[in-house]
Amino acid sequence: MRIARLAAFLAPLSLVLMAAAPEPARPIDLQKYSGRWYEVARLHNKIEEECVDAQVTYTPADDGGFKVVDACIHAKGQPKLYHPMMKVLDPGTNAKFRLTFFAFVFKDYWVLDYAPDNSWVVLGEPTGKYLWLFSRSPDLQAHKAALVARAKSLGYDTSKLIYDKGA
Repeated sequence: MRIARLAAFLAPLSLVLMAAAPEPARPIDLQKYSGRWYEVARLHNKIEEECVDAQVTYTPADDGGFKVVDACIHAKGQPKLYHPMMKVLDPGTNAKFRLTFFAFVFKDYWVLDYAPDNSWVVLGEPTGKYLWLFSRSPDLQAHKAALVARAKSLGYDTSKLIYDKGA
């Protein structure tokens, strides 16, 4: 009886643990990571609700972090821009970083994997709830199949992906 109660108590916890994002696959070269990325697909998130033509640009900052410009066009035709700062959380590996949007508003992101030629990247966050698939090419079809396959192999439900127009 006690074991059954303990199992019932721990079941929700196991679901939380299973939902966590996988660890990043390997270190990244921040110089190669910098520049513009085009969003191919994402899992739903409130900030990008009704966004199309999403892009993110990383520019090295004097403090060793990055200046970031997150941009998209809202469905009503208005641009949405965010200018967070990025700080690397795991120097040496460089695959985990924190974006600070306002003084006390931040979010951690992980580079889960990327193409050997840096043509695409799978970006997630520690809880496994959010996911973004980015390509260096504005031709969103160029790496779509590889990105979706990699996201699926990492355990994400790719049937819930929201594709940017053109993807």
